[in-house]
Amino acid sequence: MKGQGEGKDPFWGHAGLAAGVAVVGVAVAALLPPVVEDKVSALWGVGLAVLSGAVALVLKRRAVKQDLNAALKMVGVVFALRAVCVLVGLLGMISRGLAAVPFIAGFFGVYFALQWIEVSYVMAASKGAAGGDE
Repeated sequence: MKGQGEGKDPFWGHAGLAAGVAVVGVAVAALLPPVVEDKVSALWGVGLAVLSGAVALVLKRRAVKQDLNAALKMVGVVFALRAVCVLVGLLGMISRGLAAVPFIAGFFGVYFALQWIEVSYVMAASKGAAGGDE
């Protein structure tokens, strides 16, 4: 027998986790680097990672509602989106004379956590769809 909460879309729980990662990422980027310019660079990295992560989670939610193949295709689309974010961010940091390393650390520090959340969401959502919990 299934409980009352089962069969629901796990999106909001995963979105909450992603928001928590965003808050921690911003806090670390704002507090850890000793130089103001490095803080700015790290915050840009965190911001672009959070933005691309939010878009990724929404896109994967839409894709999972179709089928698992659509979700897998969306992984490629999101990877390309993040590659563009990293490239544009790096070019922006360099053109302003800011350090690239804090940007990269901020971006990928948040990215790896968000990637796990996204993978967990796709697995949970596809498991629910496969089990007929809709």
